[in-house]
Amino acid sequence: MLLRSLKLTLILLVVCAGLLAGKTVSADGELHSGRSLPPVPTEPFSPSNARTTDRKLILVEQFFPSARCQKCHEDTHAAWSQSLHRNAAREPFYRESADILLRTRGIEFTRHCESCHTPVALFSGALDKSAAKQSAPFTPLDHEGVTCSVCHSITEARLDGTGSYTIRRPALLAREDGTPVYGDFTDEQILADVPGHKRAVMRPLLRQPEFCATCHKVDAPPALNGYKHIKGFSAYDEWQQSGASHESVLPFYRREQRADCRACHMPRVTSTNDRAAKEGKIASHRWLGANTAAPLFYGQTEQARATEEFLKTNVLEADIIALRRGNTGELIAPLSRGGENRLPLQPGEEITAEVVVSNRNAAHSFPPEVRDLYEAWVEFEAVDASGRCLFHSGVVKPDGMLDESTHVYKTIILDEQGRPITRHQIWLTNIKAYDNTINAGRSDVVRYRFRIPENVTTAIPRRGRAGQKGKAFVSPAILNPPSTITLKARVNYRRLNQEYTNYVLKRQNRLLTLPVVQMAETETRIEVRGQRPIAGDKKQPVPDEQQLTAAAKRWNDYGIGLLEQAQYGQAAEAFRRAAELDPHDPNLLINAAMAEYRTERFDSRTAERAQLIKMQELLTRAFAIPQSAIRNPQSLDRARYWQALVWRAEGKRMEAASALARLAEGYPRDREVRRQLGQTLYSSGRLIEARTAFEALLGIDPTDAGAWQLLSPLYASEERKADAGRAHEKYLFWRDDPMAEGIAARFYAAHPQWADERIWSHTHGEKSPPRPTLTGQAAAPTEK
Repeated sequence: MLLRSLKLTLILLVVCAGLLAGKTVSADGELHSGRSLPPVPTEPFSPSNARTTDRKLILVEQFFPSARCQKCHEDTHAAWSQSLHRNAAREPFYRESADILLRTRGIEFTRHCESCHTPVALFSGALDKSAAKQSAPFTPLDHEGVTCSVCHSITEARLDGTGSYTIRRPALLAREDGTPVYGDFTDEQILADVPGHKRAVMRPLLRQPEFCATCHKVDAPPALNGYKHIKGFSAYDEWQQSGASHESVLPFYRREQRADCRACHMPRVTSTNDRAAKEGKIASHRWLGANTAAPLFYGQTEQARATEEFLKTNVLEADIIALRRGNTGELIAPLSRGGENRLPLQPGEEITAEVVVSNRNAAHSFPPEVRDLYEAWVEFEAVDASGRCLFHSGVVKPDGMLDESTHVYKTIILDEQGRPITRHQIWLTNIKAYDNTINAGRSDVVRYRFRIPENVTTAIPRRGRAGQKGKAFVSPAILNPPSTITLKARVNYRRLNQEYTNYVLKRQNRLLTLPVVQMAETETRIEVRGQRPIAGDKKQPVPDEQQLTAAAKRWNDYGIGLLEQAQYGQAAEAFRRAAELDPHDPNLLINAAMAEYRTERFDSRTAERAQLIKMQELLTRAFAIPQSAIRNPQSLDRARYWQALVWRAEGKRMEAASALARLAEGYPRDREVRRQLGQTLYSSGRLIEARTAFEALLGIDPTDAGAWQLLSPLYASEERKADAGRAHEKYLFWRDDPMAEGIAARFYAAHPQWADERIWSHTHGEKSPPRPTLTGQAAAPTEK
């Protein structure tokens, strides 16, 4: 016991010491981040993570232009020629940001960005101060961006962020042992050795999601920013933890079949002019995503149309699920979707509509990636029977700018002075002040408060006949007629915010209107009643099983959104309502258990531990559902995960560790299972086993700061000083800077109109403060 206590004490001392590492102390004794301009890179590819197999340059002439592939792969070439990969180097909305870096830091620093956008320029040595050209285009192949011979020459993919790949000189043929045979062979020579061609240009790596991660997991290193590693977006990590990957036990929704990046972005399409076609199909090289700007800029209308259709294909879902009365706080839910809701509301009453926006089919966050420039928002409208607008949020104004009080999905990144970065100068980033996004399979609850007017337009009364023949009568309902209000909600998306679009187009001397894509919509109608109750409402038919399942899903999505906003009590109630409607889905009970767990009201010193008891009861009910009735067997693994956490909270660490270890065997790439296993073993004093668990976690994500943090003292406890020092260095590199929170606080103090938005559970109303776009002196500089 003494030895274990000493080891754990050592761990705490090392961890605490790490909190101050990498800091300097100013004259006034205040801690601050040590940030300075990084030195000019001396390595040929730095500050990029990309490299060549032999660490040498690859001449421009050694990259085959896409035209070389076109004759045999006509359909693939046609799709690629309009793709964002083809436009990656030249499209002005990227080029403007990269050119700011070039002007302010020097051409060598642009290698970081160009490793993914203009790789031929990077590997040919064109991005050097001694190069003949110091502005784009840097090489004759820049107009091809990520051309065929780039992707098909990559031999290694790593998960360190931005451009973490290794490339070799392009080859058209390879020997049986994989050795490339260099030279520009004729089509006849290639067709005579198709297996050799496949060995040269195709390898299993190209079919793995880790291949895409090399450019779709972003990191700004100290060599770029003179500060530390700053993590950006990671569509790969989001996918890997989603229900699409089948690699994690935790997602709320799990797809029936595993789907990786190619399933959505490279689906099999019909081909009649491509030698790579199998059974008349090839993998699409359009890589449809969310870029509606670049294809329009280059007049690629087919790509623009296909992109809009892709965005409208059941990616998101919107649902006006509830109303909350302002005078009583009463929640009226669920509202009928698209139908009438006969409610006891009064003219003049203030109500709040609750809209659930769900990320239904994107296997990563919405919006993904460059959220500081994208523009996605919710539009909400309340209209009376005459068409009069009672409330409208999310309006695009005549100048193209978005209403400043709109509920937006975006990121605000700040420089060290607390100024927002508006030109995607990631090399200036210190912290995200705000990041509103919907992760894969999750939901957001958006609230709108408005008042029913006293003179709201009523519905047209209907007359009937009763009593003596020929005598008309007025129905009792006409004496107090209902007033119909239609509520509409839409989720809109525009590739770039209007301010940045205006900036770029002005510099390009171009006129272009980016489309607003409506990705989801819903509406419902409410009948506002007078004080006199209306009798005779028809009874609703008994719903069938499919309708009950759909109703349960609505409550589940609502609960997920509430859970994301830390509204744990309301979330637990929503999940319970869902479970009542669909008693054969254990996930709904598990979700309720999660909500109870996260209230953190339990305490091992108390006798009742009410929340743990509630959680255990819900999990017990989930386990009791007959397996033959469960649609998704993976649900029980979710239950086992949360059961393990209950056991750990109850002090049953051995049982918890055993359960988590079994889950790790079934889900070897579930990072959270590995994390919880490591922490459980650590708290039990089983340090070597804990170290193994954290090492396995780093095999999934080598940038996980928490794993490095605990590995450092664990290595030290084994007398592995060099490994302990390396792990501590990695921890400092990958962790968020704890001192940077002060920068975010400075931003909110300077711009208090953002204060409400910072609270996840907030309401938009007529008095919501506008949040003007911050430019000029209020934003990070672009010319120094």
